[in-house]
Amino acid sequence: MKHYGLVGLTFVAFLSLNTENVFAQRVVVAPRRIGWGYYDPYYSVTNRVYAQATLIRAQGDAAVSYSTARNLNAEAYSKELDNWKKRVRTYWDSKILAERKRMEYEHVKQIKRLKYLNDRKWTNSRIWEQLKNHPELSNAQIKSGRALNFLLDRLTASALPYEFDPATSQFGSEALREVSLSDEWLSNITLKHESLTFKANESGKDSIELWPYLLRWDDFDEERQAYDAARLTVLDESKQAGEVSVENIRKLQDALLRLANEFHRNREVKAWGHENRRYSHFNLADRFLHNLDREILRLEATGDIRPFQGRGGYDPKTDGKHIVSLLTYMNRNGIEFAPAQAGSEWAYYDLFASMRAIYLTVAEQDESTQPKDLSTIE
Repeated sequence: MKHYGLVGLTFVAFLSLNTENVFAQRVVVAPRRIGWGYYDPYYSVTNRVYAQATLIRAQGDAAVSYSTARNLNAEAYSKELDNWKKRVRTYWDSKILAERKRMEYEHVKQIKRLKYLNDRKWTNSRIWEQLKNHPELSNAQIKSGRALNFLLDRLTASALPYEFDPATSQFGSEALREVSLSDEWLSNITLKHESLTFKANESGKDSIELWPYLLRWDDFDEERQAYDAARLTVLDESKQAGEVSVENIRKLQDALLRLANEFHRNREVKAWGHENRRYSHFNLADRFLHNLDREILRLEATGDIRPFQGRGGYDPKTDGKHIVSLLTYMNRNGIEFAPAQAGSEWAYYDLFASMRAIYLTVAEQDESTQPKDLSTIE
């Protein structure tokens, strides 16, 4: 019995030693999760510590990430502001540059206009010097009416009123009597208003007396006669009713359109002009047709029938009483001197001498014949 008792005590001691070794080994081993069916305070505490450590680490990482994000956002905003400032600066720089270029361009245009006007003044001064000092060299210009139209333009800018009034005229009665016009003299002066010509002693004609050379070809007889008939219909209706109907205006426009189309489609006209180098004939006929179309346009817009009558209310007894009233009427209505007809040159010479004498009294005040030195303008 004693023997078994000793053995039992030894076995119990051995088990107790092994048990302590087992627990000691469990402390050394890393903690591991046990089944959900068991509760171990040790694992609960250690897991909480690990969770808090992970949370603190995550918060630190988040703070670093937030700081980096703020820095990146600040840099992006700063760059955006820089881009915006550059954009604004570039915009206004371009505006300033564009304005400077525009001002330079306007300056150049102004200089060109001044030079152009000054060149016209030089041209006018040279023409006037020749007409004033050497009129014998201007016979061709006088016969063609160009010299008279030049003096008319010069007087328009210096001496002629818009409408002649004896009570306010700067010309005295004695001076006006010296430049009075007779019916014989007026009958030798031919006036021109756009496409129509008429003598200065008679009213304008209702029909076109002289068509341009190319339009007088037999190829255009039918269209030309149709236009003349439509024109006379418009004039007759205006005299009877005081106005022109839309239907007759459209008929007149259609007749002119047929004439113009037939003229521009005619190959013989173009071939003849090219072969004989008569380009001016074609241009003259084309401008003539354009003038007729402008007359119709004015009739459509205003109902004014006067362009078709070749005058703007011209009365030889009042408007042709003397040179001043005649020139005033011509200036107000855009009428020019037509070339002199054979045997009428003497009247043009007399008129030129009178107009030249009148312009001599105001030539010094006319700036259109006084050019300036623009060499210093840059």
